Amino acid sequence: MLAKELLNDLRAAQAKLEAAREDAASLKVLLALRTHQHDLAWQDVQRLTAELEATRARAVALEVELAEARTNAASADAAAEADERTEAVRTVRGAVLDSIGSRALDRRRFQEIIAQAGREAPTGGPGAARHAVLLTEARRVLGIPG
Repeated sequence: MLAKELLNDLRAAQAKLEAAREDAASLKVLLALRTHQHDLAWQDVQRLTAELEATRARAVALEVELAEARTNAASADAAAEADERTEAVRTVRGAVLDSIGSRALDRRRFQEIIAQAGREAPTGGPGAARHAVLLTEARRVLGIPG
């Protein structure tokens, strides 16, 4: 009877051992799966970090390009405005030449030419600078303090 009990105890211990081995095998598989998932997540973090750094570098480069473009645009606007001012002075000079009669400046004719030039001048953009120059230079020609 003792042998039978020992045999039953041995079989029970073997069954527990087998169950423990199965649990250990399941845990090893689960650990391997979790380790693999962790590795994938870590690789994703590394890849996304590299992409973020590349995106930040590109953003900085784009900001530099934008600043350069703004500078170039400002320079182009300043040049265009200077051209418009020059054109306005030419218009005033042309009006003076067209208004000079046999003895003196025909003030009425001069004012008509300047008024027409003012109506034809653009009201927006660099061309808008013409208005101020036309007014200033016409006053100077007419001797009006301004």
